[in-house]
Amino acid sequence: MQITCMQMNIIASLHALSLHTMQGVDIFPKDYIYVPIHGGIHWSLVLICHPSAIINQLLQPPVKKMAAGRALSKNGPDKPLMLHLDSLSGTHDPAPIFQKLRWYLEQEWKWRMNNAMEESVPRTWKNSFLAAGVQVPEVRFSKQMLPGISMASRLPQQDDSVDCGLFLLSYIDFFSAADPMYVLAAGGLDSTDVIVASPKPEAANPSTIMSKLWFSKQNTARLRSHMLVLMSKLMLGTLPAHDARYHRIKSAVEEYDKMLNIKGYRYLRPVEYLAFQTEQDAQETMCGGH
Repeated sequence: MQITCMQMNIIASLHALSLHTMQGVDIFPKDYIYVPIHGGIHWSLVLICHPSAIINQLLQPPVKKMAAGRALSKNGPDKPLMLHLDSLSGTHDPAPIFQKLRWYLEQEWKWRMNNAMEESVPRTWKNSFLAAGVQVPEVRFSKQMLPGISMASRLPQQDDSVDCGLFLLSYIDFFSAADPMYVLAAGGLDSTDVIVASPKPEAANPSTIMSKLWFSKQNTARLRSHMLVLMSKLMLGTLPAHDARYHRIKSAVEEYDKMLNIKGYRYLRPVEYLAFQTEQDAQETMCGGH
């Protein structure tokens, strides 16, 4: 899976997101782009799916179809898609976020298309028309070409006012581990129309991925301690053994590592979480049978 990540504050203008911050990184071949959104002391996430599929909407170049992103099946998406993942439904209005991202992607496409110094999907697409003596079509990222869907109604939600960042990271962690072949909206622009195809079986259950049962609030809350331990381990690599802090941090890390690796005691990564949940479901089924 090819992914990238950029950050946007919905309070500030997207002009502050300089095109040069992504210089040398062509985002259009990426399968998925994570865009953390911050506004009103709240964090949410936009997932841009298959941006290179915009080629199908901008007219095919007069050459053999270009390979961009992951190879998709014949039933794969014929257009890109934006999904808004918000753990506190209604806090961020997705409409203006989608509008600003369409503007950004349109500017990014035009900039890379006309930048002769770097190879990119937009530049290759433009050159194929020029080589064939065909006028290059105008690039416009409209709602029809790049639809956006709010997913809040079918995702795990927070029940407090402090865990939005943890949910955002969990959305990224669990989706990245699932690494689905593609995501598309089949038949409409409602969250129920979104299809997540062929996730990795060891990391995701097709019946629960991007649903209320995707992961638990309890597991997400444990992510705070998990990140603290990860940062502590990084600190151990920089502190000399004679530093008084070294032994305190080392002791705390060792205590955490001794904790039972089950839900409720420590944060379970997607593969661990699915394995534990599958075992629990099997035990409940056996008990129910008796």
